[in-house]
Amino acid sequence: MRWLRLQWFSISAGLKLWLDEPLGHLFNALVLAIALAMPWAIAQGLSALIPSMDRAVGDPEVSLYFRTDASEDSVQTAATKLKRDFDLESVKVVTPQQALARLREQSQTPDLASALPENPLPYTVVATLRVDAKTDTNLIDSKIAEWKKYAGVEFVQYDAQWVRRLQGLLNSAQLIAGALAVMIAGMVLVVTFNTVRLQLVRNQAEVHVLKALGATDAEVGRPTLWWSVSLALVAFGLAYGLVSGGMGLADDAVGQWIRQFDSGFRFQAPSMVTALGMVSVWVVLVMLGAWASVRSTVWRIH
Repeated sequence: MRWLRLQWFSISAGLKLWLDEPLGHLFNALVLAIALAMPWAIAQGLSALIPSMDRAVGDPEVSLYFRTDASEDSVQTAATKLKRDFDLESVKVVTPQQALARLREQSQTPDLASALPENPLPYTVVATLRVDAKTDTNLIDSKIAEWKKYAGVEFVQYDAQWVRRLQGLLNSAQLIAGALAVMIAGMVLVVTFNTVRLQLVRNQAEVHVLKALGATDAEVGRPTLWWSVSLALVAFGLAYGLVSGGMGLADDAVGQWIRQFDSGFRFQAPSMVTALGMVSVWVVLVMLGAWASVRSTVWRIH
């Protein structure tokens, strides 16, 4: 109970700081909010652009063209084996009849295809690969080399450069996301440290009195720590509003143009799950910066 009373006293003292200078503290929260909102908005925008770029690049495919004398059973067996060898989004067997029908639909001279004495097209297996940043492209290349020697396969079509391009895009997205996370953490620590230091320096007379009464550094700084938590929550709310509003404006200004090429594109506001996860990390970072500032500043003042 004594510990709870001390914490409640510290929380009350920390929140009363807002009454002393509400406008100044609101500006402090705005500084923190901007420090968070800028990289957060970039990350949120990338989370919408990267899938759109992925769709624009397209899914890499492996196409197996069989000999004209290959049986349907052997083709189905090859399709089943293909599923075991690769991480696939989908696999489809195209019969000669389906291939000829598609040729007639897409050809500018369909009568020419109809005039053929017999169907010259073979069975084809088209597989769509599932590629991410950790995909081993060398393993895919070795598997493709094996399939080129598979019994009944006449030709294997595979664009290795396409897969590497897509994987490079995904790796770049991960690097940018990691850099933004480090940037956010660094900015939060620096801004919080300086904000709390200025608050303690402004109240250094109270620090001297509390230390003279025998208070420890932790007891002196505890109200400021709770004030920093309230500052962090207010700043996060402002940052969330800035990012959500920014995504709405970006969707109106740029999203309409992008949707001409990608109908599924949207600049969306951060989800509540993302916001809850970020606010937890955000408060911890702010408290770390505030704790370091309290330890350093109280020692220097006293």
